[in-house]
Amino acid sequence: MICLEPYFNAVLNSLTEKEERPFLRHVIEYAEKYPFIVVEAPTGYGKSVISQTVALYSLANGLKSIIAFPLRVLLEDQLSKFRKLLSKLSIRGDLIGARYMGYAGSKYLIKPITLTTVDTLSMTLFGIPPEDIEKAFKYWDGTSTRSLGHYLFSRTSVLLSDVVLDEVHLLADSTKSLNFLIALMRIIASHGQRLIFMSATIPKQLEKVIEENTSDLNVRFVKFSENPDEHFLSQRKNKKYDITLEKMKEEKLDKILEWLRDNIKEFRKAIVIFNTVEDAIRFYNKCKNELDFPKDRIILLHSRFTKNDRENKIKLLEKVTKNKLATDEYVIISTQVIEAGIDISSNLFITEIAPANSLIQRLGRFLRYKEESGRVLIWYEPLSENEEYYKGVYKADFIRKTVDFLESKGCMNIHIPSEYEQLLNEVYDGDSFVVKQKEVRDLTLIPYILETPEKAIEKFVELEGSFIREDLIVPSLPSSIWREDLTLEKIEDFIIPINFSMIKKICPREEIVISEKDQKMVVEKRQINFSINNSIKTLRHVMSSDFVAFIVEGEYSDELGLEVRRSE
Repeated sequence: MICLEPYFNAVLNSLTEKEERPFLRHVIEYAEKYPFIVVEAPTGYGKSVISQTVALYSLANGLKSIIAFPLRVLLEDQLSKFRKLLSKLSIRGDLIGARYMGYAGSKYLIKPITLTTVDTLSMTLFGIPPEDIEKAFKYWDGTSTRSLGHYLFSRTSVLLSDVVLDEVHLLADSTKSLNFLIALMRIIASHGQRLIFMSATIPKQLEKVIEENTSDLNVRFVKFSENPDEHFLSQRKNKKYDITLEKMKEEKLDKILEWLRDNIKEFRKAIVIFNTVEDAIRFYNKCKNELDFPKDRIILLHSRFTKNDRENKIKLLEKVTKNKLATDEYVIISTQVIEAGIDISSNLFITEIAPANSLIQRLGRFLRYKEESGRVLIWYEPLSENEEYYKGVYKADFIRKTVDFLESKGCMNIHIPSEYEQLLNEVYDGDSFVVKQKEVRDLTLIPYILETPEKAIEKFVELEGSFIREDLIVPSLPSSIWREDLTLEKIEDFIIPINFSMIKKICPREEIVISEKDQKMVVEKRQINFSINNSIKTLRHVMSSDFVAFIVEGEYSDELGLEVRRSE
């Protein structure tokens, strides 16, 4: 049994707004007794205190901790908060780092406290970290018999760490990612480390699937509904609002702008969420031109910004929301990137429909602070019977069930677990979460193969470039940025990760590569000489040493991000 309480108290004492959260203390008591826990607590309850507590404990006891996130935006937001915590506690800043695409502050996840994406965590765990994957690929396809990199060191870096995985619900939406979660639990268990999963939304069916596949690991679920914080519930129950669900029958952007105009005088803290980047950019431009509202208080946020511009967006959000007062005013237009972990609130919340899990997470940005009243407006577009995905993003069946529940139930308290759990359990049934035992076994065995990382590469290729995601993420550079005199360092500042499915739609014709000229390494642009639609060939190409990024036809600005021009 370990003692986390002193570190928990240190985190609480560092907070500007000190408010006792008894359920978090209850979680800490469980974490002291059991190595594997799954924590479910409402959005806005402060679950990040748990990961900070584990990090401080590990640091003080000469151990390592890895905090993993499904989204880069969430990681960057939390990295800022972790650094502020260490600064307040007079702990050296070089003891914390981050590792994800385009940022190598903690190579091999080696820093005592490392924040990373789940993608990088999985690759490092299986011995093919981003730093070494090209070497492993060359060995695997027979083009090199030289060094395979630090694959044993890479694996050990994870296996000797306590791991916290935040917003775990985002990794339960596909069989591939769920297979990895179960394998991760088994691998960590076999090496005697600690593992904590956290989320606001754990449907009963997901809990059942985890229990069935880890029955020998003594996994404990720590649920808010079983030990509720009555003061918190009382605060949430006293908030007044109504929820409107509407099927769009006309040009949606005009209708959404009308909603905004009708309500913005009464509710000055507005968040509008779209399911696609294109819709978010179009509506942002519309608001800037047609909405009577301070222009510097209208902010756009999505996934297609450079790292520096994403960080500046987060800082801007912190600036306009720092007072956490009812008199604050802003209109934030975003995609799904805002729905998990970003500490922001609103009293007017307008959102496109999403599956129950995501919808509840989004609504965690509504009346999050001390606002007493507000309004929620949800819209959806018609789905035909044979459509499998809504807007190419979410499974249509989940969308249909979410809409059906909201239409039949009407208004519900979206901040109280006992109420929104009804929605979760209605939408997610026995077919929603599927685990493939063979895949779990294959993944679980990889860290035990000491000779080479060849099996990891084979599985990586078989899974089309990710142990987690259905869609490979590839580096891209907007065509409007490219110049002949750009250095590699400068190009890396402008890299934007884009899903492979989008790359196939865009169909880029050019790429940036590293080549040798006059005994010097230079970056240059060249024509792509293979079919982008071939995911395996694209994966091999992206992992090669000379590849830097695809050139994507489109304009880029720090205000709008990347606006893609699709090939005709």
